[in-house]
Amino acid sequence: MPKMILPPRLTMALGGYIRETVVPYSKDEAEPFPYRNVIVGNPTDKPVKIDVPVYDKEWIDRHRKLGLIVVPVKVEDDFVGLFNMVRKKVKGSK
Repeated sequence: MPKMILPPRLTMALGGYIRETVVPYSKDEAEPFPYRNVIVGNPTDKPVKIDVPVYDKEWIDRHRKLGLIVVPVKVEDDFVGLFNMVRKKVKGSK
């Protein structure tokens, strides 16, 4: 799986890295990814490698275990408000 580096103290939106298809790649995938975007913040002082693109809901838990702040965004959510909240948490965790 491809990887991307999330630098320290940075917040990113991964909307362009979400697999946008309703056709499952395997029989195990019963539903498409339910979020339009995923906001990821790295509150640590070290870069973290993350998997891209985002394929499934388990991605969220796997990356939270790396110490990242991960907030999935649905269509009805306030993207800008959530992004600013994560960015504030990342900057304030020094």
